[in-house]
Amino acid sequence: MADKTFRCTVITPNQQILDQDVTAAVIPAWDGEIGLLKQRAPLLVKLGFGSMRIDSDKGTEHLFIAGGFAQMKDDKLTLLTDEAIPTAKINIEEAQASLKEAEAFQPQNPAQTKRRQRDLDRAKALIKAAQ
Repeated sequence: MADKTFRCTVITPNQQILDQDVTAAVIPAWDGEIGLLKQRAPLLVKLGFGSMRIDSDKGTEHLFIAGGFAQMKDDKLTLLTDEAIPTAKINIEEAQASLKEAEAFQPQNPAQTKRRQRDLDRAKALIKAAQ
């Protein structure tokens, strides 16, 4: 199996979440999902909010990814993200409360409007990833 694997690393500002050999990964780019296999052409992409799927000899894992950047180069996939949570650990009640809070917020300036949209997108993606 080692001949079909590549290294996948997921890093947040607080810690390294993942560092293992995988056979495939699907990442949430800002404009849609991208599937990655060994010997993929070099790639640098902005990440959006969504679920990342990681296939390895241990099975399939899913992580919620909250923006950032991903690079695939020389059979090494590196994600730098603000937040990475195993989907099994997502508290759906908290995510729904965050969505209601973001929906209720009334922005007073362009910066608050941008922040509200980010909060809405994150909450919706968390709920979707948890389901």
